[in-house]
Amino acid sequence: MRLTSLLIAGLCLTGNLSNADDSSAAQSNRLAKESSPYLLLHAHNPVDWYPWSPAAFEKARAEDKPIFLSIGYSSCYWCHVMERKVFSDADIARYMNTHFINIKVDREERPDVDDIYMTSLIVYQQLTGSQAGGGWPLSMFLTPEGNPIAGATYLPPEDSPTQGTGFVTVANRIDELWKTRRPDILRSGKMIAEQVQKMTRPGLELQSVEISSELLTTSINQVKELYDPEWGGVDFNEQKPESPRFPNATRLELALDLCEASKRPELLKIVEHSLQQMAKGGIRDHLAGGFHRYSTDRRWHVPHFEKMLYDQAMLLGVYTRAAKLTGKSFYAEVAAEIADFVQRELVTSEGAFCSALDAETNAIEGEYYVWTPEEITEVLGADDAKLFSKIYGLNQPNPFEHGFVLHLPKTISQAAAALKTDSSALETRLQSLRSKLLKTRSVRERPLLDDKVLTAWNALMIRALAESGRILGRPGDIAAAERAASFLLANLMSADGQLMRTWRAGNAKYSGYLDDYAFMVSALLELHKATGDSKYLASATEIAVTQNELFYDKALQAYYYTAKDHEKLIARTSSVYDSIFPSANSVSVRNLIRLDTINGTDEFTLTAESVLKRFAPSLNRAPASCCGLARAVNDWLLRDQSSGSAQSGVIRKLTDEPTYLLTSFAGDETISPATSEAPKVPVQQTSFRPVIPVPQASSGFDQVDKPKPLKVKIYPLYKKLPRKGKCLIAIELQVKRGWHINANPSNPKFLVPTKVELKTRQNIKLTRVKYPKHHELRVDGSAEPYHVYDGKAIVYGLLEIDEKASTKFSELEFQVSFQGCNATQCLNPDKVLMKGKLQFAAAGEKLEKANLEKWPKIPGKQKPKESGPAVPGTAK
Repeated sequence: MRLTSLLIAGLCLTGNLSNADDSSAAQSNRLAKESSPYLLLHAHNPVDWYPWSPAAFEKARAEDKPIFLSIGYSSCYWCHVMERKVFSDADIARYMNTHFINIKVDREERPDVDDIYMTSLIVYQQLTGSQAGGGWPLSMFLTPEGNPIAGATYLPPEDSPTQGTGFVTVANRIDELWKTRRPDILRSGKMIAEQVQKMTRPGLELQSVEISSELLTTSINQVKELYDPEWGGVDFNEQKPESPRFPNATRLELALDLCEASKRPELLKIVEHSLQQMAKGGIRDHLAGGFHRYSTDRRWHVPHFEKMLYDQAMLLGVYTRAAKLTGKSFYAEVAAEIADFVQRELVTSEGAFCSALDAETNAIEGEYYVWTPEEITEVLGADDAKLFSKIYGLNQPNPFEHGFVLHLPKTISQAAAALKTDSSALETRLQSLRSKLLKTRSVRERPLLDDKVLTAWNALMIRALAESGRILGRPGDIAAAERAASFLLANLMSADGQLMRTWRAGNAKYSGYLDDYAFMVSALLELHKATGDSKYLASATEIAVTQNELFYDKALQAYYYTAKDHEKLIARTSSVYDSIFPSANSVSVRNLIRLDTINGTDEFTLTAESVLKRFAPSLNRAPASCCGLARAVNDWLLRDQSSGSAQSGVIRKLTDEPTYLLTSFAGDETISPATSEAPKVPVQQTSFRPVIPVPQASSGFDQVDKPKPLKVKIYPLYKKLPRKGKCLIAIELQVKRGWHINANPSNPKFLVPTKVELKTRQNIKLTRVKYPKHHELRVDGSAEPYHVYDGKAIVYGLLEIDEKASTKFSELEFQVSFQGCNATQCLNPDKVLMKGKLQFAAAGEKLEKANLEKWPKIPGKQKPKESGPAVPGTAK
């Protein structure tokens, strides 16, 4: 029995909420002793919150209660909504405190916990057939051992016809199952945990992939396939054109790498168009500089309004490099805006950088940033307001309910031409108007500032400022980068040389993760390049050595995300998939190559090569989601080129690109409409498009659904069917290379078995279905092998026909249910539908066999003869 059939599916909700009463209880809970601004927002909830700690799990075991785990971050709008609507409700809190041990986590402080349980949510949704997607706030129910029971993202307090299942309903159901179906709960939790272990580390690769220019070709071709030729950007999904848009700086960085290596006008066009459209859109703050996190629409118009430090860092790097490559001042101006914004509004008194600015004020998202036409007129006066409104789109239809988002329907140059004025003079006038509006905006109630200092995010900004200072001739940027680096080395490094994750109010917490180390090394190397100071190179080398000792695993041939002495969780993750920034494994490879090049050593070469080889199959499978690794491959090949190896000149070969037909890749930028957030686990869509022939000319079956990692062929024994009798049929399943599907019966039991069914309105049945013998697949963390089919497998069955109607053809629909998995993840349960017609034989007609050379050999039986019995009769 599958527990998931008993649990709540489809809990990820959508909708907008009215303002909530922001009053909070006078009492404080354990979170009052925490330093995270996000946790402190919940310090006065009536919920008896625990921070993530051994004490919480000990309490759950001692009281025999399940755990409710809530994960979010300070600038997450729906996290604030759930805090107001659910966790501030005294009755709901009383129920939570009675029936659960409640844990609250800041995902930015504990990305390891967030990654594991976000993956758990995705697995749970796959098992329940939900298409909801991941996001924050993340709401998970766990066993006292930490194994996942069930999960959702945002949950409203009560059931709602517009927002779906409420928190109270879900919590009641979990409590009931915990009391009445405990063995099933525990078994299901263990099985989900095993699947999470499989999905969060690289699996066994049966075939190696050569580190060659072909990987770069495949990667950049898929980036090109994701380009939106109308609105720019390299995350476009033609099937969902109005999906939210992310800048995807890592993909643009790869394109810039290849532009620098050789003249690639088609790539430069993609980068320039994308950067221009983003800079024109409302995702850019046209008054203060900097970028909001992502756009809720295709046109980059209405953003999700939080401002994250890492976005500023990634985009500062891209605009800086575009300015260098093109020599165009526009990109340099946007880059300078970003750098100035960060140094003005996201810097601490010690010189480090704060994590984020919130999206909301007064429980209204974007209130701080948007305008009404009346406000513009009041500040600027009628004449200037008329000009400003025309330039910044206030005279156009407004798609945002809380006010107008400033954006540029046309560039300043285009607007100047339309107004028949000089663009320089127009820009000067607009600068004065923007300054007036910024001054007015600055006295509004400001969004919450998350002033915690994160090592990895600070390192990203240090690197970007060092680069912008060097390339754009901005010595102040380099000075700011040096000051922040000095702070990190003094305050976020322990006496034994290990990095810490986070700092706030004088206290550093949590051991550093792989991205803290990788990004810090990268930042110090860029500072060394910008200043020539050898101390940065020395520190980078020392930290890289420490990183290898703590995170590199020789058996895995890759870096784990957590150190070898880290707290034991239900999984230890290792990934090469990019998120908003490049994966830490890929950045580590680039660091190692650069360190050996600068130091003139080969100390790190073997490690870099092993990680490249370990993850090359992942890059080959999902190139657009591993562009950070593609950049590392580029560095590796350039290193070989400079050393005169056999790979010399491979970059130039990229101009001779093969043509690929690629589908859009929905990676870690996929947005759940319910949460407007991005799940970290990539969901792969293949470019595999099965064609379904049948071995007779008179009839056929057509696949009626979308491309899948499974190709199906139907082989009836006879070219025509008897109206009364039987016909053997074979269903050939061809699984795409690198994938497998679950066997029938499945093992472990919670897996979805492959199943063949027949649907028809006629009196025809599919009986005596015989499934092939399975293969065994050993999965790390699972005590028992998985039973799977891969390659080619044949299912046999018998069509039993008793059709008296006068129709000439049988109309058959075969349905093959399956769940496709590869070395890194499992897709949602799916099906292939095969519709076709087979002609009925006339009375007395001899049944002729179908193309015998195509008929699969039946184990233990001879190949069928050329013809069968006459009709009526029984087909043998």
